[in-house]
Amino acid sequence: MSATALLRECHRLRLHIRELLAEIDRGPRILREHEQELEEARAAHQAHFDAITKLKLKQRDDEGSLKQTETRLAKLEDQLTGITVQKEYTAKLSEIEQAKAKKSALEDAILDTLMQLEEKTAAIPEVEKQWSLAQEEFQRFQAEAAERLQRMKNDLEVSQVELANYEAELPPDLKRVYDSLVRAKGPDALAGARNRICQGCRTAMTEAEFLELRRGEYRICTRCGRLLYPVE
Repeated sequence: MSATALLRECHRLRLHIRELLAEIDRGPRILREHEQELEEARAAHQAHFDAITKLKLKQRDDEGSLKQTETRLAKLEDQLTGITVQKEYTAKLSEIEQAKAKKSALEDAILDTLMQLEEKTAAIPEVEKQWSLAQEEFQRFQAEAAERLQRMKNDLEVSQVELANYEAELPPDLKRVYDSLVRAKGPDALAGARNRICQGCRTAMTEAEFLELRRGEYRICTRCGRLLYPVE
């Protein structure tokens, strides 16, 4: 294999390895995003049942207040029959009206709570279904992510071995230049040249320079400093 062909393969593998490493590094962030989605689903599921609990407590408290109000109202109405002074009679009527208004408000509140409870209770199957789906989706993601990670790690290992083999075949003088540039620029130390144009910086080379490159002689781009190889 010519020197420029070796450079082409080294470049391809280094780009591929960089992409693999980037994907592997993104894994934990993507996992955190899915964990956050699962936590939001869990919180929504819990909130639904917390709301039911609060409504039941409110219903119990309002029913207790209603019972007390009804007892007080009955006493007030009993007291009304024994009052002979007009001023006291009027004041007692006012208390009775206030008690009746409170009784009516409590009855409305209890009815509203019962309606909300009925609605939320009827929604429980759908809420449970959504929570179950969220858990299944997360478990599926975990399994697929673990499988994908293993594939990428295997690919990375194979690619690194293949890269090392190609690099070992580089001529000594080219290897020294290659190693120096790769240490400084990583995969961006190399670039293809198509139709006399460096694909790294779009700088043109002469026809003679391109012919030398196609004959297997390596060249360095005069503008970006990348090692060039011909791309047909």
